[in-house]
Amino acid sequence: MPTPLLVVGSTVRDFCMLERNFLSHIKLVLLLLLMFASALLGIRLPGPPGTGQSDSESLGPFSLPLAILQYIAALLTIAAAFWEYYAGLDDLMKVRAFFVSTRIHHIIMAAVTFIIVATCIIYVAKDS
Repeated sequence: MPTPLLVVGSTVRDFCMLERNFLSHIKLVLLLLLMFASALLGIRLPGPPGTGQSDSESLGPFSLPLAILQYIAALLTIAAAFWEYYAGLDDLMKVRAFFVSTRIHHIIMAAVTFIIVATCIIYVAKDS
């Protein structure tokens, strides 16, 4: 539902910033869901051509816990995207000079970062 807002100064640029950040979060969600499907199905995403990696390598017993962690990270990222978008939109509607950064968004994204790092460690440990 459209909300009327007087277009002055940097209002349009600020709103585009909110949309760009929201779409960046959604892009991360799509990547996490791709990794979730890859871990759940037990297949590896293809490596660069000529490296000799087979696409059928499985993570073994780590597949299901890793898939669950990536799905949780995707849900947390969706929650963080909506939280940041609506908090920024509220700041924009109240015509605040600077958007107030919330700690909740940073905490959620730190948890997602931890899950991504854990995924990388598991993949490296499995390869060696």
